[in-house]
Amino acid sequence: MTRRLASFTLCIGMAILGGACATKGFVDERVGQLESKLAGQITTTHTNLAERADLQEKKLRDTAERTGENRQAVDVADERLRGLDTRVGEVDSVAEGAKTRADRAAVLAQDAEARLAQRFAGRNRYRLIDTKSVYFGSGQIEMRSQDVSELDEVAKALVADPNAILELQGFADSQGSDRYNRELARERVEGVVSYLVQRHGIELRQLRGTAMGRVTLAPGEKPSAESLARARRVDIRLFSPWSSWEDTQAQSGDRAANPSTAAPATTSELPDQIQPSGLPRAVLEDPAAQRRLPALLRTITPLDLGAK
Repeated sequence: MTRRLASFTLCIGMAILGGACATKGFVDERVGQLESKLAGQITTTHTNLAERADLQEKKLRDTAERTGENRQAVDVADERLRGLDTRVGEVDSVAEGAKTRADRAAVLAQDAEARLAQRFAGRNRYRLIDTKSVYFGSGQIEMRSQDVSELDEVAKALVADPNAILELQGFADSQGSDRYNRELARERVEGVVSYLVQRHGIELRQLRGTAMGRVTLAPGEKPSAESLARARRVDIRLFSPWSSWEDTQAQSGDRAANPSTAAPATTSELPDQIQPSGLPRAVLEDPAAQRRLPALLRTITPLDLGAK
């Protein structure tokens, strides 16, 4: 009985020991499986993290590149904006200059309108520019060679100013009848007119001639060779419209001159003592003044200003 009990106990112990050994092996196996699984998960997680880190790094690089490109684009935009600011400043300067020129043009237009009104108001007013005399021999109607230069100077003035006019007064000495002296004075005036028209192409509308006849001596004066020589003449008086004279004065800057006090020149010497005198510049053309006037003013003809 005792042996059976001992054997039974021994069997039970060995069974317990075998079960214990089986449980330990199972635990070790399970632990190994868990370790393998954990190692695999760790490896997978590490791989995933590495991939995600690479992806994030790539995204960061792309973002940095885009940021650099955006920075360059911003720099280019800033440069363009600075260029636009410069061009806007230039446009402002041009606009300011245009406004200044427009204001100046408006002032010039007002001045031109005032000058035009003044021209029409004074179209029949003339200013005496110069006087000359052409002398003749006794009973002669031919001009002397030394007097031709006088007429040439007058012709230049008439050509330069189409609105200028020339008054001619013919005289004869006291010798002979009144009828003879009137005819002689008329022929002398016609000779001067013919010379100006045929030689220089002067228009007849610029010439006005009158035969005055014989020169009457002063009471108590006796005829002398000197007084007779002085009487045989054609007096020439050159007139220019006030508008032409004012234009010339504006060009030369001599606005302070008072034309009403200017005394006409006279010639009282004997024929052989007369010195030629040049015409003043007031009768010459003023192209600069014409360019300043509007196109409307340049279309005005001498007839519009009262010429006949």
